[in-house]
Amino acid sequence: MNDTELRPLSELRALLEGFAARHAATRAASAPDTLDRLRLVLRRLSKAARARDYAAFRHADFELHETMVNLAAVPLLREAWLTVWNGLLDFHERGFEECFPDVRILSEEHEHLVETIALGDPVAAEDAARSHIEAVWYRLAEQHDTAGVPGADALQRATAHVAFRMHCPLRLTEVAHQVAFTSPGNLSRLFRQHHGVSFQGYLQKVRVEKAAELLRSTRLPVARIARRVGYRDVSRFGQHFKRRFQASPTAYRQGPPQ
Repeated sequence: MNDTELRPLSELRALLEGFAARHAATRAASAPDTLDRLRLVLRRLSKAARARDYAAFRHADFELHETMVNLAAVPLLREAWLTVWNGLLDFHERGFEECFPDVRILSEEHEHLVETIALGDPVAAEDAARSHIEAVWYRLAEQHDTAGVPGADALQRATAHVAFRMHCPLRLTEVAHQVAFTSPGNLSRLFRQHHGVSFQGYLQKVRVEKAAELLRSTRLPVARIARRVGYRDVSRFGQHFKRRFQASPTAYRQGPPQ
């Protein structure tokens, strides 16, 4: 199958795994043994990713996702999921080499998925599962000079990159050269011209707005949300968030006083 045929199949996988993650999260507290298995498989997957051992990674990746689907305990879900997974095997093989040259990203995505399930937060788990799969398509487009991104230009490439990689360290120079294929000065000008802020200002805005969404819709701890949107310093995250929303993350989550 070509990418045009694979894309809807991958979207179906995202729907099925998002559904599975949601139900797995609701059952996590009552299935500690399965959670322990998820964490054990995650350690093997991370070790394989660091070693770039694709055979071991592929096996652990399948086992981790299968365990999540089984934890959901929804009749016929595993059969439907397995059919879609097998249809994407060639895509998975290509994806490891093409989509994730930085294996830390791969490990972080799986860690976030397992953690949201363990926390018992259905909305966060579904978001983690679907985002993990959907991000692959942007990475493919990025590797192939934006193939599959209609009308892409320097600014569109940069903003798409920010949307999918906000949890990673992002620098103007690297995004300009490696993603937007333009000079840092030109990319900075484009951000100010079209968004009214610098590249860093835009990145900060996207991060805190995603954090606000997670605060509203999930029970993830504030520190975890901060890391998820790219902040390693929770205090700095709090400062930026309060500057944007005139409330601390905790106060924002609690909502206006009644």
